[in-house]
Amino acid sequence: MLGIKQLNAGLYIRVSTERQAKEGYSVSAQKDNLSRFARQQGWNIFNIYADEGISAKNIEDRPEVKKLIADIKNKLVDVVVLYKFDRLTRDSKDTEEIIELIQNCGIQVFTLSGGVVDVSTATGRFTVRINGAVAQLEREQTIERVKLAFEQKVRQGYTLACATTCYGYDRKIHEKEQTINKEEAKIVKRIFKMYLDGKTLSEICNILNIEKVPTKKAGRVVKKRYEDSTYTINSIWMPKTIRLILSNPTYIGKVRYHVGKEDGFIVDGKHEPIISKNVWDEVQIKLSKIKTTHKTNLPKDEVYYCGTLVCGICGKKLTSCRTNKINSKGDKVVFKNYRCVNREKKLCTCMGMSHNKVETAFLDYMDNIEDLTEIDNIEIEDNNSDMEELENIKKSLTQANNKKREVMDLFMLDNITHEQLKYMTKELDEKINILKQEISRLELTLTPKEKVNKREISKTIKEHWQYLSNREKMEFLNNFVKEIIIVNRNKDKKNGKPEILNVKFYD
Repeated sequence: MLGIKQLNAGLYIRVSTERQAKEGYSVSAQKDNLSRFARQQGWNIFNIYADEGISAKNIEDRPEVKKLIADIKNKLVDVVVLYKFDRLTRDSKDTEEIIELIQNCGIQVFTLSGGVVDVSTATGRFTVRINGAVAQLEREQTIERVKLAFEQKVRQGYTLACATTCYGYDRKIHEKEQTINKEEAKIVKRIFKMYLDGKTLSEICNILNIEKVPTKKAGRVVKKRYEDSTYTINSIWMPKTIRLILSNPTYIGKVRYHVGKEDGFIVDGKHEPIISKNVWDEVQIKLSKIKTTHKTNLPKDEVYYCGTLVCGICGKKLTSCRTNKINSKGDKVVFKNYRCVNREKKLCTCMGMSHNKVETAFLDYMDNIEDLTEIDNIEIEDNNSDMEELENIKKSLTQANNKKREVMDLFMLDNITHEQLKYMTKELDEKINILKQEISRLELTLTPKEKVNKREISKTIKEHWQYLSNREKMEFLNNFVKEIIIVNRNKDKKNGKPEILNVKFYD
């Protein structure tokens, strides 16, 4: 049979849930069946592409199917073999892209459940589209049924926490009702008592971490996604974790259901409470008086240094935050501050700094420069690479938004708890906000601007800064100042003075 090319087959496997694995859709089962079929046809098995534990809601979030498509386009795969077409896609838009890929690359697609996937005729393409639409309908109906099941489960008094129950409780496999974990319950009671005794959230964290009290997930061995290796969780107590415990109605025997930020309800649960109602109410009153910090999504006029400040210790961008306080007259006062995003993660020791102190430090730094043309530590950089940086940040923003949707899907499929959803969503929102700040700053720097030499920049800052509006100051910084490298090493919040280490200008 000389001259006849042996076709290369790419076997695609996808399993989204443990239930599917138990019903015979496991990776190993699909691999054995698909390999046997390919060998019977006389095809060479070029590669096996397996996306394990991933939904078919889109192609973008599945690395193996993206690798398969790349190999098809590079003429490395002639035949694609899979168990069912819905293993490949359950989205109408992706179905159209698959049809176009098959037509353009001239590949064959076989499914064990339905035979060859024919897109050479109008009838064949219509059949593929109908199957794709049915798969998408099934997926959307599944999400609706899951949401309804969640609501009914909560109304019956059972918690939605499945992968990880609330700290202080355990839930045995196949049991609906959570039971008290006596050792953890002691810590919960202690946290409530310490808070009522005047300890701050940070102080409670420090006490628990010093005593090496383990968190709920500490020591848990978890399998890495897309890999066979595992890692051990080494989590610590954080202020937001303490606040979640103090505000969780689970500890007074309640269960809750949330839809978005506003909708939801709280009902009596079937589990035993750990905290009395009187203690709970007292803690909620105290929590309601705590000062709140709001992160700004984009650079605003009032915090015009946002997007320009860079931490002099770890190199991360500083983000802005606003703290609301009530003065002695009962009026609300807003304090504008900047902080390093790595500080809260305990990856950096840089202290926060107020907007006013940053303003003073910046003007003092510029005022000490007599002639910018003679100063070596003022770096002048062009923005030729900014366009590429902007595109990369936009890609990162898209990935973060996709990850946020994926987290919501995991919650809808009961793969993560509501507490995990809130934590992961909050972390992603912080990242998205920072990326948006960077995009806003870079878009301003890429707008056409006149050439300004260093002496003119110095003159503008020294002589005209006080006469500029906040908006004009923000536009000036975004157009001419690339980075202000700043640090505050002083732990004295009242007297701590930030120090500017360097200023980088655009040319």
